[in-house]
Amino acid sequence: MIRRITAGAIVALGVAGIAGAEAPDRPTFTKDVLPILQENCQTCHRPGTAGTSGMVAPMSLMTYEDARPWAKAISKAVSAEYMPPWFASDDFHGVFRNERTLTQDEIDIIVKWAATGAARGNPTDASEPKEFPAVEWYLGEPDLVVSLPEPVWVGDDVEDWQPNIEIELTEEQLPEDRWMRTLEAIPGSEVVHHIVVYTNDYDAERQTDHAAARLGYSNIGGLAPGAEPSLLQDGYGIQLKKGTTLRVSMHYHKEPGPGTGTWDQSKLGFFFYDDEEAKDIKPVSIEPIGLLDFEIPPGHQNWTVGMAREFDRPIRILKYLPHMHVRGTSAEYVAYLPDGTKKDLLNIPNYDYNWQLYYEYPEPLELPAGTRVEVKMTFDN
Repeated sequence: MIRRITAGAIVALGVAGIAGAEAPDRPTFTKDVLPILQENCQTCHRPGTAGTSGMVAPMSLMTYEDARPWAKAISKAVSAEYMPPWFASDDFHGVFRNERTLTQDEIDIIVKWAATGAARGNPTDASEPKEFPAVEWYLGEPDLVVSLPEPVWVGDDVEDWQPNIEIELTEEQLPEDRWMRTLEAIPGSEVVHHIVVYTNDYDAERQTDHAAARLGYSNIGGLAPGAEPSLLQDGYGIQLKKGTTLRVSMHYHKEPGPGTGTWDQSKLGFFFYDDEEAKDIKPVSIEPIGLLDFEIPPGHQNWTVGMAREFDRPIRILKYLPHMHVRGTSAEYVAYLPDGTKKDLLNIPNYDYNWQLYYEYPEPLELPAGTRVEVKMTFDN
């Protein structure tokens, strides 16, 4: 059986929980549970986020009325540490800026709240509601919005379809070169699985093994299930050049059958630095470490695939994106420095294809020229 993989998508260049006491005998929503949800859950679990920029939260947890019907389900999810979604091992607690974890105290509070009747509590105990921008974009209104040129019909017979769509940016849309802080993609229908956006200014010298090399395109971002959009660290950016042609790789997935067809016209939102901020930008490139084709023997439960890349220049790593498909079970990143030092970079013991998360440093990790980064991924067939 052949499986495709892009390992690591290392970007190179250039929340924690609320500390608390032991859970009270009968926690209440307003006093004990709401602050935990506000800090760790409501970013996704709020009205209007399902399907927005990769968010897949099926219900809101903003109020007691929202959360009460889901009390037992919430308790099970946090007990199993499936929620909040975060898959780095405990060894990396506190390393990444976008970590989503609960303390054991917080887990105990939620579990006891559900087990003792999910009481509301005194409304005056509730903290002020957390406010979110009233716009469709997760990061706020973009500086430039570009839609697919025409609506795309995803037919009744489609199960998986991955068309490539080109968009030429006009002079009106992009009158000059701009530095991007990020790209956010919004699916135009529920059948969008993921979106990857490339530009036609591929740099063969810097990205000699890029998956898009044969087409002359370079990856600048997109959307994946469960991936929370975020801005690059201050001072780092991706240049979008005047006259750029975007190549948008769509992946549509649904159950085929009569009446299942639908239209899609997904959108891309670009967030730029202003002119003053853009004077000293350090350029970012997406540097893949991966294999495209390999065989997993039938019935094998723990098949390991290794891959590596040695960097001939000093690098700064901003974040990682472990990427496998449904049979992927774990991923491990290790760096070997020129002096022989081994540095553990990331360990994902329980990979979940439905949550393709980035692991972002608060400050880029600097590694010297000659560093070899090895990636090991395992699969269950």
